[in-house]
Amino acid sequence: MNPTCKYCKAPISDTFYFCPNCGKKLKEPPFRFSWGKTIVIVLESIFLPPLGLIPGIRYLLKDNTKAQILGLAAIVITFISTGIVIIYSINFINSVQNNYDKILETQFP
Repeated sequence: MNPTCKYCKAPISDTFYFCPNCGKKLKEPPFRFSWGKTIVIVLESIFLPPLGLIPGIRYLLKDNTKAQILGLAAIVITFISTGIVIIYSINFINSVQNNYDKILETQFP
């Protein structure tokens, strides 16, 4: 018996990841490592810290070791970047507050 798509019942091959008739995903495609994708994920984790968790968790849950390493790296970089952003934000707020206090002292001695 030839396999068929569980969505549209069109004939498929065991090697298909997507149905050629309806386009639905039949099975998860294998992980393909690419430097471009890795660079995008690392930059996203550095410059948009909370958003780096999304690909990090997605890759961490894959069955491929390289994907899991990339996911773990994205999560670690995201947490480090978030910590740096918090520290710089606190320092900036304290600096503004100190300048504001100095202005008030000179205006109202």
